[in-house]
Amino acid sequence: MKRVVLLVIVTFLMVSMILPQTSIFGANEVQLRFLSLQVGVHPEAPWLEKTVNDFNALNKGKIKVIIDGVAGDQACWEKLRTDAAANTMPDLFTLKADRSEFDVLAQSDRVVDLNSYLKADAEFKKKLNDPGSLETYTYKGKLLGVPYAKAYVGIYYNKTLFAKAGINSFPVTWDEFFAASDKLSKMGVAPLALMTGENSWTSALMLAHLIGTSGPEGLKWLQTSPKDQKFNTPVFINAVKKLQIMLNQYTTLDAIGAGYGVAANNFLQGKAAMIANGPWMIGSFSDPKSAPEGFEKKVGYALAPGNGVIAMENVAYATGSKTKEKRDAAVKFLKYLTTDDVYAAYLSVGGAGPCFQTDLSKVKYPAINQAFLPLAVKAKNQYTIVPNAVKPAVIDALAQLLPGLADKSLAAEQFAKQIQEISDKN
Repeated sequence: MKRVVLLVIVTFLMVSMILPQTSIFGANEVQLRFLSLQVGVHPEAPWLEKTVNDFNALNKGKIKVIIDGVAGDQACWEKLRTDAAANTMPDLFTLKADRSEFDVLAQSDRVVDLNSYLKADAEFKKKLNDPGSLETYTYKGKLLGVPYAKAYVGIYYNKTLFAKAGINSFPVTWDEFFAASDKLSKMGVAPLALMTGENSWTSALMLAHLIGTSGPEGLKWLQTSPKDQKFNTPVFINAVKKLQIMLNQYTTLDAIGAGYGVAANNFLQGKAAMIANGPWMIGSFSDPKSAPEGFEKKVGYALAPGNGVIAMENVAYATGSKTKEKRDAAVKFLKYLTTDDVYAAYLSVGGAGPCFQTDLSKVKYPAINQAFLPLAVKAKNQYTIVPNAVKPAVIDALAQLLPGLADKSLAAEQFAKQIQEISDKN
């Protein structure tokens, strides 16, 4: 009998070594790769880690989500775009709302259509009840992601630096903005944390604010389809002229070629007094790995001069799984993301707006967002980001063309002409 028992144990161990993903019950554990930039010092990293760990514990031996972390927005996007081209899509990933990225993935036909899962689960379908959010992530009738965050994007500013420069409140007109920038510069502080590398994110946000608050023509420009967009127009050229002043006079010396991490760090370390960014940045203000102790008390959040705010769908979560087994497992995780406790924890990190039915009494919005959101909702001018109004090739070209604006080797009119040529060719 002992020999039989020993033989069984040895056989079990040998099989376990050969099939490491097999549980003692004989059921294969489905492993899901989750490509995410919410790692390292990203303010949402602790939330994602806890969410994945909790899900894995609930589904031990059946499903295991493994985070494939890629730090940095642009680096993560490049990896996702490469996966789409190579047909090696991750099982889980964030699907951004801006058209420059969404359209590339939608047209690749690598993202799973979730409609059949909604039809099979009445509760899941009922929860996803925001028509605008669902439309954002729908392509040719296919729902490609679970909408997860809306964002109102204004301008963060360092109240302590403003006070030292004799600025009592955030500027409400662009003339006041440039006057305040002069005061900050004379004090030896860069007014703005801008960047020309990667997707030129913070600079592109300022460009959107400049266009969106320039009147009806600006709002119309940002609503224009990328394929019909025109750049040799007064509304675009005038906004570029103001952005040129910012890049030439009012930003840090390392802005040229800088990625988002450099721009964000310049604001977090008090080297720049303002940065255009969304609510996802709020968590970093109180993160000791990102900012000095007490920094969150120094930060204010304001509408752009001209009573403007970027109002946008932000991200969804999606799956690119190839097999039904993995797709089913991935959708189970997507459903888990919509549970009240998980979603409330997410919204509480950065203060994003909800995209589906949930218990908002569980959300503890950061104080900075509690003050900003009522202003944002009532802002006179609400508009989208530049990547939604131009072709992806235009955004890619900014890294090459913005430095020319910064050193004035390129006039605004020349910049617009070159952007138009790139748009026409793509």
